[in-house]
Amino acid sequence: MRLTLFHRSLIALACILVAAPLVVVGAGRSLESMYNSPVMWIPPESEERRQFFDFVNDFRTPDVILVSWQGCTVDDERLDRFAVTLARADGGHAGVHSEALFDRVLTGRSSLESLQSPPLELSRRQAIERLRGSLIGPGDVSCAIAVLTVKGAVRRDEAIAMIRSVLQDELGLSAQQSHIGGAPVIGKAIDDASVHSMLWLSLPSTAVIVLLCCLFLRSWRMILLVLGVGFFGEQLAISLVDLTGNTMNAVFVVMSPLVFVLSASTGIHLCNYYRDEVDARGRAGASERMLRIGWKPCLLSATTTAAGLLSLLVSEITAVRQFAMISAGCVLLTTLLMLLTLPGVLQRWPPGTRVRSGWTGNWLSRLASVVNRRRSLIAFVGLSLMTVAALGLGRLRTTVQVFDLLTADHPVIQDHRWLESQVVPLVPVETVVRFDAASPLTLFDRLRLVRQIHASAASQPPARGATSALTFLPSLPTSNSVRASMQRSVIAERFQRDRVSLAELGYLRETPETQSWRITTRVPAFEQVDASAYLSDLTAAHEAVIDRGLARRDDVSVTVTGVMPVIEGAQQMLLKDLIGSFFTAMLVIAAVIIIALRSIRLGLLAMIPNVFPIFVLFGGMGWMDRPLDIGVMMTASVALGIAVDDTVHFLLYWRRELSGDTAPAVAVARTMTHCGNAITQTTVVCGLGLLVFAWSDFEPTRRFAWMMFLLLSAALVADLVLLPALLCGRQAKTGKRMAE
Repeated sequence: MRLTLFHRSLIALACILVAAPLVVVGAGRSLESMYNSPVMWIPPESEERRQFFDFVNDFRTPDVILVSWQGCTVDDERLDRFAVTLARADGGHAGVHSEALFDRVLTGRSSLESLQSPPLELSRRQAIERLRGSLIGPGDVSCAIAVLTVKGAVRRDEAIAMIRSVLQDELGLSAQQSHIGGAPVIGKAIDDASVHSMLWLSLPSTAVIVLLCCLFLRSWRMILLVLGVGFFGEQLAISLVDLTGNTMNAVFVVMSPLVFVLSASTGIHLCNYYRDEVDARGRAGASERMLRIGWKPCLLSATTTAAGLLSLLVSEITAVRQFAMISAGCVLLTTLLMLLTLPGVLQRWPPGTRVRSGWTGNWLSRLASVVNRRRSLIAFVGLSLMTVAALGLGRLRTTVQVFDLLTADHPVIQDHRWLESQVVPLVPVETVVRFDAASPLTLFDRLRLVRQIHASAASQPPARGATSALTFLPSLPTSNSVRASMQRSVIAERFQRDRVSLAELGYLRETPETQSWRITTRVPAFEQVDASAYLSDLTAAHEAVIDRGLARRDDVSVTVTGVMPVIEGAQQMLLKDLIGSFFTAMLVIAAVIIIALRSIRLGLLAMIPNVFPIFVLFGGMGWMDRPLDIGVMMTASVALGIAVDDTVHFLLYWRRELSGDTAPAVAVARTMTHCGNAITQTTVVCGLGLLVFAWSDFEPTRRFAWMMFLLLSAALVADLVLLPALLCGRQAKTGKRMAE
C-alpha cells in the first residue's frame, strides 16, 4: 500500500521522537568530553607532532601552573608559605600518596637559595641571572611553579581550584591580586568558553530564530516543525562527536548552530513554496504541489551544501575532517526529514489564511526594475570588485595561537599578560641535543657543546633567557691549568651525583642508546613574533655552533621542538587547507549544478554570485592583514555551500519562467518577486541566528559568527543584485537556450 504524505510525516516524526532522548543524552556526553589542544589537531604522522611527542615522552615533561601575585619578589616569604600549604592541601604531593594532584612546587625563592648554597655557592647576582627568564623576571619579580602529576593534569579543574583556595584562604590574595597561568589554566578557560558558547548562547540564538520565524512564517505549525527538525539535527550533530569516538573541541563548537540554521533555511524555503501555491491555486493540493516543486531545489541545495562541507576533507587537520563528515551528514538528513514531515502535516492541518509578511512587497519589484536598467553597470562593478578583492587572497595569513582563542578582555588572558610582563615569557621553545652512545665526545666536550647551544638559544631574539641542566651545575672552566683540572673533577663528581635529579627536573635523558640534553627558551606570547623566521634563525644558530668545530655532525643531533613549531606547522596547514578546500568545493559544486541544470553556461554563471562574497571578504582580510583562525578558515567552504542554496532556488524558478516566450529580463523580475522573499528570509534567519554567537568569549566562535553573517549578507546582495544583472544582460535567445 502506498503511503500518503501524512503517513510519511507520522513515521518520520515518530522516528524523531524515539531518537530524541538518545540524541540529547549523547550531546551531553559530547559536551562533557570538551578538550582543546591545537597540538592534537595536526596529523599524527606530521614531523612537528612526532618530534614534539618524542620530546614529551623522553623528558616526561608534565603540565605546570605558574603562580604569582602583585608584590611577589624573590625575597617574598609568602612563596614558601604557598608551597608548604599547597603540599599540605594536596596530602603531601606525589611522593606521599598516589592520588596527589601535584608532583612538586618550585619557587624562585627556594631555587635561589639552592644555587647560593654548597656546592655551587653562587653569588646572589649570579644565581638570579641563572634563573632569569624561568623563575625570576624583571625587577626580581618571582613566581611559583606547581608541577602537576598525571592525575593532576586529568583533574586540572580540581588542581586549579586548590591553588585558588590556597591563595585566597592562606595568603589572603583576591582573584584581582593573584595571577595564575599555564597550559592547564588556559585550556580550562577555553573549554569553559566553548561550552558556554554552545549552551548559553544557543538559547538566545534559538530565541532570535523563533522570533524571525514567527515574523516570516506566521504559523505555529510551520514554526514548530521547522524549529523541531532543526533542533533535532543540532543535537544529533553534537551527539555524533561522542558516538564516533571523537572528543569535543573548538572546531565542533560552530557545528551545532550551523546545522540548525541550515535546517531552518530548508524549512523556510518549503514554507514559502507552500504559501505561493496557496496564493496561486488555493489550499487544496497545495502540499502535493509544494513537494513536487520544492523537493528538487531543496535536495540540490542540500547536496551542494554537503559538497561544500565535504570539501574540508582535503584538510590535514583531523578535527576539521571530522567536522566535515558529521555536519554534511546531518545537513542531508535534516533536509530529508523536512521533506518528509512538513508536507504531510500541512496537508492534514493546513495553516489558516494569514496576511503574508511584507518581504514580498513593492521593494522587490522596484529592485528588479533598477537592476534591469543598470544591469551593465552592476555587472561591471560587481565583477571588478571581485577581481580587485581576489588579489588580496595572496596576502592571507593564519593563526592558531592558543592565546588567540579567547577574547582580549578575558580574565585568564589578562592574568597571562601580567605574568608575561612581570615574570617570564609564556611560550616555551625546546632544543634537544642528542649524543649517541658510540659518540667519542667526553663529558666535558658534551658540556661545552651544550653550553654553546644554551648561549646561542638564550641570545636569539625575542627569547629572554634559557634554562638547561647547566643552570644547576657549576660553571665550566675554560683553561687547562691545575685549578681548572680540579674544577673539572668536581663538576664530573657533581654530575654523577646529580644526574638523577637532573633527569627528574626534565633536563637530562639517558638511555643505553642515547644521552639527551634539554634546553628551554621562552618567547613572548603577546608580541608580534614571526615564528617561522625565529625557528629558522634558532636552528641556523645551533648549526653554526656545531660548524665551529666543537663536534662533528655525525656525533650529535640538535632538534628544535615544542608547542611553537607544532603551531607553526598547523598554521601552514590552515592556509593550505583554505585554498584546497575552497577550490575543491568550487569544482564539486559547479559540477553538481551543471549536471542538475543540464547547462554548462548556467552552471558556471551560478558560481559567480557564490564566489563573490568569499572573494570580497577573504580578499579584504588579506588587504587589511587580518589573520585567519580555524573558525574563519571553515567559513569559506561552508558559506559557499550555503550561498549556493539561494542561487539554486533562484535559477530553477527562473528557468521555469523562461520556458515560454518570456524575455530574460521579465523572467528575472518575476523570479525576484517570487523568490526574493524566501532568499531574504533565509539570509536574515541564518545570519542573525549565527550573529548571536558573536558575543561569545571564545574567539573562533565569535569570528565564525561575524564572518558567516558578513558572507551571507554579501551573498544576499550577489543573489538579488549581481545574479539578476548577469541574467538580464543576456538576450532572450541565449536565455532560452540555457533554459533548454
